[in-house]
Amino acid sequence: MKNLTLAALMIFLGLFLFDPVKVSAQEKPPTKEELKKMVEELDPEELEMMKKMGIDVSLLGKMDLSDAYNEDEGKDFPEKDEARIAQAKKTTLKSAELAPYLAKVHAGVSSKFGLKATSNAQELFALAGSPAEKAQLANGLWMFGSTAYAILVLGNALKSEPQNADYLNNYAAFLTMAGAEEAALPILKYLNSTYPKNSTVLNNMAQAWFGLGDILTAEAYIDSTLMLYPGHSQANLTKSVIEEKKGNKTAAALAMKKSIKSGYSPEKEKKIKDFGHKITPNDLTFYPPLNEDPMGLVHMNWPKYPKNVFESEVLEKEWIAYREGISWMSDKISAKMDMLYEQLEEEMDKQMESFVPMGQNAEGSFTQLIFSPKIRALQEYYEGENGELEAKKYDEIVEAGYLLQEKAKKIEDDYGDKLAELTESMGDRIGEGSSKADMEAYCQSMNQIKSEYLREINDLFETENLKSIDYWKKSLSWKMNYFQFSLMPDQFEWEKLKAHGIWLGMISGQEVRFGNPCVYVDDEEEEEAETGELADFYEMTCTQKSVLNLGVGTITIECNKMTTKLDSKFFKYTVKENMDTDQIIKGSVEFGFDADLAEPAKWGPVKAELKGEIYGFVEFDANGITDGGVKVGAKAGASTNLVSDSNSKASLGFADDQSSTFVGAEARWGWNSGPSMEGKGILRGLSTK
Repeated sequence: MKNLTLAALMIFLGLFLFDPVKVSAQEKPPTKEELKKMVEELDPEELEMMKKMGIDVSLLGKMDLSDAYNEDEGKDFPEKDEARIAQAKKTTLKSAELAPYLAKVHAGVSSKFGLKATSNAQELFALAGSPAEKAQLANGLWMFGSTAYAILVLGNALKSEPQNADYLNNYAAFLTMAGAEEAALPILKYLNSTYPKNSTVLNNMAQAWFGLGDILTAEAYIDSTLMLYPGHSQANLTKSVIEEKKGNKTAAALAMKKSIKSGYSPEKEKKIKDFGHKITPNDLTFYPPLNEDPMGLVHMNWPKYPKNVFESEVLEKEWIAYREGISWMSDKISAKMDMLYEQLEEEMDKQMESFVPMGQNAEGSFTQLIFSPKIRALQEYYEGENGELEAKKYDEIVEAGYLLQEKAKKIEDDYGDKLAELTESMGDRIGEGSSKADMEAYCQSMNQIKSEYLREINDLFETENLKSIDYWKKSLSWKMNYFQFSLMPDQFEWEKLKAHGIWLGMISGQEVRFGNPCVYVDDEEEEEAETGELADFYEMTCTQKSVLNLGVGTITIECNKMTTKLDSKFFKYTVKENMDTDQIIKGSVEFGFDADLAEPAKWGPVKAELKGEIYGFVEFDANGITDGGVKVGAKAGASTNLVSDSNSKASLGFADDQSSTFVGAEARWGWNSGPSMEGKGILRGLSTK
C-alpha cells in the first residue's frame, strides 16, 4: 500500500511541479486504470496526508500519462537523410554571403516558431544593450531551457555582428541541437575555412553530419577533433555511439571513458557498464580536485608523549588540560547537533505543510544537487576498485589494536619485574629510617627503570596511535568530501559536526602512560600545566563556485548545488513554449573572460581544450546540467547586470573571492553540440529559401 502511495505521489510531482520528462520503456508510467486502482487502495490516513500536502487525489485517477512515454525512445542512431545532406553540401559561403544567409536562416526560424514566439523574443532582445549582452541573453535562454527564444535572440544579435566567430559557432550549435543541421553546416564550413584546426568548430561539424546520418563524414571530423583534443567530451561521446553501432564494444567503452573523464553524466556511466567495463577513480575528474584534508585535521596536534619521568611530570598535566579542552569542544558540538537536528525536523514539517518540494526555496528558486551522481559514482568505484585493499587496511588496524594491547602488557610485565627486582635488591635499606644516600640511590634506579618503561611503551603507543589516526583521518576526509557534494547544506552541516565529534573522541582517547619521578625532597612545588590553545577545525568552504549572469537570471553552481533564479523583469512570459521534442539534446559549453583568450575575430571560437585555462565549463543533456567546474585561483571575470533597477547597465566589477567565478556579458562562450540520436527536433524541416 505504501509503495502505491509513493508511486502515485511521484507521478503527481513529476506532472504538476516539473516539466514533463520522456521516460524509457523500463520506466513506462502506469495506465489510467492502474492509477485509478492506486487511488481506490489508499487508506484514510494516506488520503488525509496527501490532502494536507495540497494534492487533489481525485485527479490521480483521471490522469492520462500516455504523452509522457516516448515510443520512439528505442531509436539510438540517426537515419541517413539524403535530401538534407545534399542541401548542406551545396551551400558554401564566402564572407560577403554570410550576412544574407544568416538573414534567410533567421527568417526561416521565425516562420517555424511562429509570430508569438518571434514577438516575445524581439521584446527580450530589446531589453539587452550591447551585442555582447544580447548574445549572453541567448546563452542564458538556452541554459534555462528556452531553446526557441535562444535561437531567435542570437539570430537577431548576428544581424549587427555577422562575422563574430563565437556568435556564429554558437548559433550553428543551437541549430544543430534543435534539428536543423543542414542550416548549421554552411556556417560551420565558413568558420572552418576561416579558423582551421579549431576543435570546437570541427566537433560541431561532426555532430551536424552525424545528425544528418552521414556517418563517414562525421567520423572524419570526429577524428580531426580528437587529434587536436583527445579528451573532447562530445566528440568522444559520438565516437562511442558509432563504435557501438559497428559492434566494437571495447572501442566504444574506451571512447566513452574519455568522454566521461572530461564531462560526467549518469547516462555515460550506465553505457560503460552496459559495455561490460567498469569505471576506476582515474576515469572521473573533479574541477577543482577534491581536498585531501577538507577539515584541516592534519594541523590538530596534541601534547607530546613523555619518554622519561621528568617529561612525564609536566606532560601529564598538559594531557589533562588538553582532554578537558576536548571535552568542552565536544559538548559544544553535541549541543549544536541537537539544535540543528531540531531545525531539520522543523524544516521537514514546513515542507510537508506548505508542500514546497525538497530543493526548492521559499522564493521558488530550484537547487539541484548536480554533482551528487558524480561523487556517488566516484565513491562507488573507489570502494569497488580498492575494496579489498581498504578491507585489508581496516583489518590491519583492528588487528594492530589487539597486538598493541599484547605488546603493551609484555612491556608492563617487564616493568613490574624490574621494580620488584629493585625493591628486593635494596632490601631493608629503603623505607622508614632509610638514609638519604640510600633513598637517593633508590630514586635514581627507580627513575631509570621508569624512564626506560615510558620510552618503550609510549614509543609503541605513539607509533600505533598515529597509524590508526592517519587511517581514520583519510576515511573521515573522504566521507566529508562525499557529503559536501551529495547533501543539502543543513544535512551536510550535521554530518560535519558528527565528524568533528568522532575525530575529537579519537585524538583525545589516545593511550599514553605517565610516571612521576622519584625525588627525595621534603617539599615539592606544584607546577602549572602549560598547554597551547586548541586548534579548531578548518571551515569547509566550497572552492567550486561560479555565478553565471545570464541576462534572464543567474545560475549559481556551488559545490554540489545549482541554484537557478529567473528574473521576472526579463523572463515575463506566462505561456511557455513547448520545447519538449523527440530529439535528445546533449552538449557542453566553455566560458570565461581573459585577455589571453584574445578576440574571437583573431583566434576563432573558444576551444574545448582551453578548459583548464578559462574559468569554467558546463555539460548538459535533456535532463539538465550533469557536470561542471571552474578554475580555482584565476582572476574573476567581470560580471555585468544586464539591466539594473534603474533600467541602466551596472557593472559589478571584479570579485575578491578567488574561489568564485563571476561570468557576465563580457565572457566568451563556446558551445559544443553533442550527438542527436533521433535526428529530429523543433527545427526539423526548416526552410531557408
